[in-house]
Amino acid sequence: MAKKVMVLVVLDGWGIGRNDESNPIYVTKPQTFAHLDATYPVTSLQASGISVGLPWGEVGNSEVGHLTLGAGKVLYQYYPKITMAISDGSFFQNNVLKDACAHARATGGAINFAGLLSKGNVHASLEHLLALIKMAKGEGVPHINLHLFADGKDVAPHTLEGYLRELPKEHLATLIGRYYAMDREGNWSLTETAYQLMTGMGGIGKPAENADATAIIEESCKGGQTEEYLPAIRFVDGTGAGATDHGHVKDGDSLFFFNYREDSIQQLASSFILPDFNKFTVMPFRDLHVATMTHYNDAFNVPVAFPADTVENPLGKVLSDAGLTQLRLAETYKYAHVTYFFNGYREPPYPGEFRTLIPSLTELHPEQHPEMMAGAITDRLIEAIRDRAFDFILVNYANGDTIAHTADYQASLATVKVIDREIGRLLAAVGDDQDTIIAITSDHGHIESMIDEATGLPRSQHAPNPVPFYLVAPQIKGRRFVNADNLTQEMLGSLADVAPTLLALMGRPAPADMTGRSILDGLI
Repeated sequence: MAKKVMVLVVLDGWGIGRNDESNPIYVTKPQTFAHLDATYPVTSLQASGISVGLPWGEVGNSEVGHLTLGAGKVLYQYYPKITMAISDGSFFQNNVLKDACAHARATGGAINFAGLLSKGNVHASLEHLLALIKMAKGEGVPHINLHLFADGKDVAPHTLEGYLRELPKEHLATLIGRYYAMDREGNWSLTETAYQLMTGMGGIGKPAENADATAIIEESCKGGQTEEYLPAIRFVDGTGAGATDHGHVKDGDSLFFFNYREDSIQQLASSFILPDFNKFTVMPFRDLHVATMTHYNDAFNVPVAFPADTVENPLGKVLSDAGLTQLRLAETYKYAHVTYFFNGYREPPYPGEFRTLIPSLTELHPEQHPEMMAGAITDRLIEAIRDRAFDFILVNYANGDTIAHTADYQASLATVKVIDREIGRLLAAVGDDQDTIIAITSDHGHIESMIDEATGLPRSQHAPNPVPFYLVAPQIKGRRFVNADNLTQEMLGSLADVAPTLLALMGRPAPADMTGRSILDGLI
């Protein structure tokens, strides 16, 4: 009895676009895909935004796409994960946040919220800060101090004053540009300035009298300098010599860093967290409760409010645990995607997992060679199927995404022809083999949207379009998915549903934490 083989083909950056000149796939009218459309079931899957755990409206990418394909579930990125927790109320029951409030309440101290004041939602979110203030008030914390970092980088200039107006004036404590507070290049003198401002060491910071920093901000931004470089400011009540600071970080307090992106907050956080910190002189805190929004660094032994989602049972592990063999096949451009990302951020292969790397061309201009290594990949794929050495084969064709990034329209037309030819070779080699099932999909949209709709200019960015999902096997020839007539508007699922669907086709149960669903019920 012949070994049954399941093949998952990922056409990198191959979405479902408009039927017009912006779409090289539509313009080229590839014959192999026309055959697939007419002969086998095809549906559409969401591959961008919240459906793959990214912020709402954000385009998909190769890393998240392969991660979701392999995980069989949505792994929410920090921003939407925290925002959804606020919406459903679970944020206000978070034990790490409640413990930080309880410490300040028990000592009669303050809870200090430190982070980037921004609506850019790259490192932090004003929405999250407002929820923290609401929670602290609801938990009965006696004092709330805000230690804020001006953005000026991920948002438009001159937005800082508007953000400050959305915050309770009485809680404003300190303000400084992110250039100081969020240095990540080892410029510790910059970090020290932010630390001294927050703790009151050395009395640094221009006083914002009556808690109004408008004049200082306007003066700083003269000459085109952005808020990113805003000098240290401390908010005070009153004016002149009688003015009093709103608050600094002190013993008995809680300090919560609300940035969710880890890289640029680590230096400042380390100065409050690491017991052996020695980059500059720090305060000898004995009863400062520190917690962070997300996991910043393995060396930080502090509570984390929102740990990253993890992948305990990716498809590769499920197949390995079942004693099945698998092949991962790609050229250099996407090798990490079919291994590390598809395996849920795991580098070593699972038992029974074999890998074949096809070296990519080392050309500076890939658009001059739109064929890339597709031919060699197809050769190896056909060989692996015929050898019957593997139960599962994952293959990536990098052409669509790589060439679309060059914004070369003619090269993209040629790329579509290359992929059409190679998939045609694959189908011809497999024929009506009853023991081989081929699933063809993508990780995100790109090559189907090469012209900006608004400007008419070439575009090189990923597109938020859905991606196709074909099932190719003799036993389902002629069947259709329920949404086959409206693929762009009625998606049947998302990339998270691919792994459960493949397991169903292989007669294998999906693990409980693989929360995607099989879309086979959508076949008619």
